[in-house]
Amino acid sequence: MISRKKTYPSVTKYLHRCAVFALICAASWSLSAYSFPVAHPFDRQFVGTWKAIHDGKTIIVLQLRSTNAGLSGTIRLAGFQLDLEGDGSVLVVTDERLDSPIGLRNIKVEGKILSFDFVDNDGDNDKFQMEVTAGGSAKLMWIDLPKGMKAQPIVVTQQPDEAPKGASSALR
Repeated sequence: MISRKKTYPSVTKYLHRCAVFALICAASWSLSAYSFPVAHPFDRQFVGTWKAIHDGKTIIVLQLRSTNAGLSGTIRLAGFQLDLEGDGSVLVVTDERLDSPIGLRNIKVEGKILSFDFVDNDGDNDKFQMEVTAGGSAKLMWIDLPKGMKAQPIVVTQQPDEAPKGASSALR
């Protein structure tokens, strides 16, 4: 007698359908999870308003927001002079007025360092890095300066969230 191995077509079809269903569920879950506007954990440390103050005057305001596409933001600068050929420190504030917000480009986060660039009002492409330190502070560093020039890091501090203007305090 020749023995034949019994096959169970209904079990094979069932297992095949389960595998296809699992693949469809995994694909739809990954697509729906991708669309959630959740910032990368490292991005959250940069979100907010950061200010640099020199001699009691605000010289830089950096605003960073979390979006579906990652971080975005703007920078506003007052007029100030750096000792680029000396020690790289801020020498003097030449104009206290902050200019209009300038959009940041090429924003990248690598651990505790955020890098970005922008085109300033003079048409120069300025590149910066910001490294978060402790207690809501960070060092803002101007990078890719021409040979022989240097700039010291400028300390920026994260500002507490401000309540919207005209907000009611009815719930006390």
